[in-house]
Amino acid sequence: MIVFMKHTKSRKAILDILDNAGHPMNAMDILKADSSGTLTLSTIYRALGAFEQEGLVNKDVSSHTRDALYSIKEDEHGHVLECVKCHKKVHLNYCPFDEVNKEIEEKTGFELEDENHILYGVCADCREKK
Repeated sequence: MIVFMKHTKSRKAILDILDNAGHPMNAMDILKADSSGTLTLSTIYRALGAFEQEGLVNKDVSSHTRDALYSIKEDEHGHVLECVKCHKKVHLNYCPFDEVNKEIEEKTGFELEDENHILYGVCADCREKK
């Protein structure tokens, strides 16, 4: 059964915010980035759930903040770097684990379909503050 998602101004605004961000965002980040002031958290959460169900966004969960982080799904998957001090997030638009994944598949016969990685460290700005 094919379901077509209703196009609304709110959903378009949320997708635009995610698309322009350049890094994964949580619901509160999206609310803060809404320059129109028309979005609500409940609208954002409902839209993100619908986007995830339709395969439009990637959802990762930060193990440090426990926030769900969303980004526009791209043809090539990537990963997220998150600073453990300031929680700045940087999207890697490539997979540094490609070779490791191939080795896992060869050794186990397991075909990997998806992966979910957030890499934690300290960003350059926080290192300079020491």
